Amino acid sequence: MFENESVISVGGNLYVKNQAALDPLIAELNKVGYKVDNLRESEHRKERNVSVEDMEKNGWSMWYAHLDIRKGKCHSCKQHISTTAIQCHGHACEKCGAVTYYDIIDGTTIRFSFIQRTDDGRSMADITMVAQRWDTENGYLYLYPEVRDGLFARGEGAKKYFEANKDKWTEVDEGGKKLIRIRYPNPWNYNVADINPSEIRGHYWNHEIVDVWEGKEYSEWASDFPLPKSFSIYETWHWSPLPVSPTLHKHVLSAIGNTDDKGWHYQDGRPWFNERMFEEMGKFIRHFTTLDAHAWDEAWPRFRRDGPGGIDDIARFCHKNAHVENRPNIGNVLVGCSKIAHGTRLTENEMAALADGLKNKEIATDFNEVIKTSGNR
Repeated sequence: MFENESVISVGGNLYVKNQAALDPLIAELNKVGYKVDNLRESEHRKERNVSVEDMEKNGWSMWYAHLDIRKGKCHSCKQHISTTAIQCHGHACEKCGAVTYYDIIDGTTIRFSFIQRTDDGRSMADITMVAQRWDTENGYLYLYPEVRDGLFARGEGAKKYFEANKDKWTEVDEGGKKLIRIRYPNPWNYNVADINPSEIRGHYWNHEIVDVWEGKEYSEWASDFPLPKSFSIYETWHWSPLPVSPTLHKHVLSAIGNTDDKGWHYQDGRPWFNERMFEEMGKFIRHFTTLDAHAWDEAWPRFRRDGPGGIDDIARFCHKNAHVENRPNIGNVLVGCSKIAHGTRLTENEMAALADGLKNKEIATDFNEVIKTSGNR
């Protein structure tokens, strides 16, 4: 809705072609109700010691527009409340005092790893247990004694992992009921806690998150909200048009929020790119590169739709000798080995990605840990 000949929307963000168009755009956004942050003044930029000149030259977003519409809604009093700390354990509604959320209740399942404070190396082992209660005042978590499978430690391996860390838990008897007590403060503190949770399921919810706009309430994920809730703004005159180069495809893919790394994607040929993505990339090519946009319109319908294949085709369109990333990824190792274990034939790309991953020292170490801790599956 904010587009014109000088402001182009690509991938849900706005690209401003010249300085003269910027101030009217920001004024219009403010009038509608957007808060527009000047990222030149961002503390994040200063903390990373990135200069404004580098932001401009490298094509970073220079402005961030967002609507202040997010509210909490207490289920007890039905009133709108602040979302600050609304999902913190024991938080109370500022209107009626009712608790809005408990992170852990009786029956909550918690998958966690024991914290290792030695130099023995990292471990991917974990287990799952069921909570009985969380004593936040004294900083202890009480669990039922049954040890369940984690993501990596399973079966007897999970039980052995639990016993190997017996110095970090205590068995207690409360009214004839045996429980496991583990140090776990609120808020979590690495130097105090004995576990690091990776998944907690089974919370107490007494609120919801809603968006309120012009007096109307929308659910948090409503598809009928009338405006974009947030987007970035780019000052393209600092870097546009981008010349043809072996890395131009990185900018084209980034414009739709897509990685240029083939290794990030599944390697089995499943679809990833769709018509809308190619059309949005075409807008970026037409307005902000020296590539032939008409040639793009003719070429992309023949491009492959899977992630790795699509990236290759996009890159070759941008430059005949494009430098395409294909970094090893532990996800491809795990998927490949899982398929082999289940007797599923791998594609040629899956075999190559599996081999490349296992050649990587860090990935191979992580994978060996997975195998070791799941050996009793």
